[in-house]
Amino acid sequence: MSKIVIKKGFFEAVFKGQTAFWSFIGVFLLVVLGYIVGQIPLTVAVLVKGMIAGAEGEVIDFDQLQQGDLSVLGLDLNLTLLLLLLSFVGAMAGLAFGIQWLNKRSWRTLVNYHGTFCWKKIGFGFGFWLILGLLVESFSLISSWDDYVFRFSFFSFFFLLVIALTLLPIQTSFEELFFRGWLMQKFGYYLNSKLIALVLSTFCFAAVHYMNPEVHKYGLGPMMIYYAQAGLLLGIITILDDSLELALGAHFATNFFGAVLINYEAGALQTYSLFKNTATLDVSTVNIGFFFISIIFIAVCYKKYNWKFSKLFDPIQRPEQDLLVINNSEE
Repeated sequence: MSKIVIKKGFFEAVFKGQTAFWSFIGVFLLVVLGYIVGQIPLTVAVLVKGMIAGAEGEVIDFDQLQQGDLSVLGLDLNLTLLLLLLSFVGAMAGLAFGIQWLNKRSWRTLVNYHGTFCWKKIGFGFGFWLILGLLVESFSLISSWDDYVFRFSFFSFFFLLVIALTLLPIQTSFEELFFRGWLMQKFGYYLNSKLIALVLSTFCFAAVHYMNPEVHKYGLGPMMIYYAQAGLLLGIITILDDSLELALGAHFATNFFGAVLINYEAGALQTYSLFKNTATLDVSTVNIGFFFISIIFIAVCYKKYNWKFSKLFDPIQRPEQDLLVINNSEE
């Protein structure tokens, strides 16, 4: 009896733990529960603000609030961001606990098979994507400089930076671990296809953003294209690299850019960013720019990490300790 030697890849990590369908449902419910618990402070803030507004004869636009526009509460921007991100802290706790308790494996195996972190690779994903984003934004800066307002306030920006460096990575990491990690691995396990897993996880990623205020402000079509592009990019680089590290860095760079560096006046989530763009956001132009920098990002990583596009089509196989074959010639 001889052992089949198989590369331990990203998708094969699912076989390190419990794969029964009930565990899939259980983890999902724990994530939802964690998200709800994490949302309690925000819910309390909304109720208190509503009671105060009612007592003072003010009116809160609950239609806008239901669309995710928290600006109607009139809270400090940093406090609003903090309350919003706490939901993802709860969701992350639910995911980590569910993977450990129900799936019987470390949540780190959502990153790669061995459950290790290469901080250098995460840093590269963050830094390179941030540079590409700044490059695209520079064209707008040059052509429409008057649309940008510099508004540095030390204490407001300092606390924003603290939140962005502590809670924002939890939010972006949760989305990567849940969609590109857990869901894509599970879809791959059930359907035995990396491409189908990529498409389904991207669809789920775009679908949960349907309730984002940006969808109501800029239109369903353009925003869904943006979310789908983002999901496909992050999923493709995860499959090609057999690891979630680059996606973790790139996703954090995207949200850090929008929260800390340049915020849009028409944006759903307002922050005390360094710059504020007062122009109306042209999502179609953003989508075109995103597409081209995605190609550049993949091309550079392809060269840097010696990727093979054939990985997108490779079958998903069990790790070597699970696969044994009888050598008939030795019988």
